[in-house]
Amino acid sequence: MKDEILCNFWRRYLQKSQQAYCNRPAGEAIKVLSGCDSSTDVDSEPERPSLLHLLSLSESDGDLLTDCSFGSSIGKVSESTSVCSGSVDGSLHLMKNQKDKLRMSMPVTLSFCYLALLWLREPMTLSDLLRFVVEGHIPYLNVFQCFPEKMKLYGLDLKIFCVESWPVYEEVYNKMLQLAAFLELPRFPDITDSCFLHPDMLCMKYLMEANLPDELHNWTCRVVKKIHIGEADFLTFEPGNKSTRKVKYDVLAAAVIVVVLKLLFLLDDHYEWLLSDFAEERNKNNKEDGPYFEFKKWCKVIKSSLDVEQKKLDEERAKYLWRCEKPLFYSAKKKSKVLKRRQIVVNLQNQFGKLSGSVQPAEKPNPSSFQLNWSEENTDGSCFHGHSLKGILQEKCGLLTAINPDYWLCTVKLCTEKLCGHLAHYRELDFPQSYHFVLRLFSFLLRIQPSYIHEEVLSTPRTPHPASCATVTAKSSCCFSFARLLFFELHFISSDNFII
Repeated sequence: MKDEILCNFWRRYLQKSQQAYCNRPAGEAIKVLSGCDSSTDVDSEPERPSLLHLLSLSESDGDLLTDCSFGSSIGKVSESTSVCSGSVDGSLHLMKNQKDKLRMSMPVTLSFCYLALLWLREPMTLSDLLRFVVEGHIPYLNVFQCFPEKMKLYGLDLKIFCVESWPVYEEVYNKMLQLAAFLELPRFPDITDSCFLHPDMLCMKYLMEANLPDELHNWTCRVVKKIHIGEADFLTFEPGNKSTRKVKYDVLAAAVIVVVLKLLFLLDDHYEWLLSDFAEERNKNNKEDGPYFEFKKWCKVIKSSLDVEQKKLDEERAKYLWRCEKPLFYSAKKKSKVLKRRQIVVNLQNQFGKLSGSVQPAEKPNPSSFQLNWSEENTDGSCFHGHSLKGILQEKCGLLTAINPDYWLCTVKLCTEKLCGHLAHYRELDFPQSYHFVLRLFSFLLRIQPSYIHEEVLSTPRTPHPASCATVTAKSSCCFSFARLLFFELHFISSDNFII
């Protein structure tokens, strides 16, 4: 991935941003810092000139430097330049004329990585990538601690690599779209049904992690096929085609599961409990056959496990060491003050650790694609993978259909603001608690806001193929028959014509 894909993306970025591998316009000069700034560390050592500066000193702007010219260029730089204020790249990074360009940052670095993963169709979604960052498996915060000894940060370079916030899904995804358009990348390799990023594959993964019955996978596959979101033309990333929908593969799979749960259980805080009571009575009276799926019992098991994992996550974030163990000094005058503050922080952390009785793990656990693990070997009945859906299904004309004939539209008011960028806004009070619980579960698994999944649920029933429009007027939270729902799936295009 690094040598064949990522390096080519990086070279293309340097060329498109006119930092390397290009012919510079005549008369363009490189601004070089000529002296040590008062805000820098006087103990810092001179840094190797950046590739940008060396290219500007070469005889031919379009050619790369050889070893001989590299040595002569270093001599020229050392004679005329002092880089105590940071690298030349660092100074150019903050120039006014660079604001309009896609400047490098830590979120853009993750966007580069995700583009390479997507090109290779690796079994890793964007939510997995960001979760590995939070868990510390991928260097992100205080990343300069992983640099070699000869790469010392000072001056303006500190502002580039000093990150004090976790990466946000929406920001990294949008940066990825901008980056792909900026690089003018071609159509990516097709996402077929055998790829991990296909909705059928991701739905299987999330159904296992959400501890839902295996039989639900047949229904997710039916929904994916019915609304044409499993086709390669819909799933494949094509940066140059603005008319195609840009797919968030993990969010789409979670939304498909939510739609299936609404089709089977309605999730209106009433019907799912009736089905659960029926399944509970049947399981008590008939223990010979496999158990029926109880939605109420599943909610209790998931809530208990979810609360434990959420508490553990909150504690880890609260105890996270945001500052690096070896603090950076912006100036020699502030060195003693920074060291003193750092010692106070360490002492307070040790004291709070003793009071709370927390013990730091000796080794970091290995990264895993699953956050919640369920085993059918457990005797406490906490695993629902093998449970049956017979209690909520009926056979008609040789096909299994849902007993539930209704489906409620999960929007109260569509967003009319053009600059908002969202189809609708999500408020917990406007929707049933069971629906919110399901959204909360998948928002924890994907580490995103429930509103993102809710918005994807709104757009999932819409087919990407052209068809005639349909206009419907009804009260909020009303029920529609399953037949009419399929009609909207096949004929609904524009949200402007859909009124609740």
